[in-house]
Amino acid sequence: MAVSVRVESRGNDLRVLADLRPERSGFHVYSLTLPDGGVDGIGIPTRIRAAGALRPTGPATTEARERVLRPEGLGVRLPVYRDGQVTLELPVRRVEGGDRERARVFLTYGACSEREGCLLPVRDRAVTLTLPADD
Repeated sequence: MAVSVRVESRGNDLRVLADLRPERSGFHVYSLTLPDGGVDGIGIPTRIRAAGALRPTGPATTEARERVLRPEGLGVRLPVYRDGQVTLELPVRRVEGGDRERARVFLTYGACSEREGCLLPVRDRAVTLTLPADD
């Protein structure tokens, strides 16, 4: 899975953008709506959380469209995103007095295909970000 993370500012608002893209054809990123325990224990929900010099100001969202995946032989229906890159957006704020060099996010994600099984999940992958300088 190709992953890139960045911070953008819009006026006084900050947001973390995380791009997730399966590198193998036919694999789909699990949805933000997948329950915490998966479906019958299968699948890992996509999650992003802020830490260090950042605090979330709302839930993570994406404009990616969902679809239902039925992995062969598993008998479950998993909410995933359609083909291609998925961009997660997490609105955040700086922690007062927080070191702009110590902003971190943690990503949890996985991907599955209908015929080739599921990739090993990644849990709490830490990404350190440098925040834009205060104006």
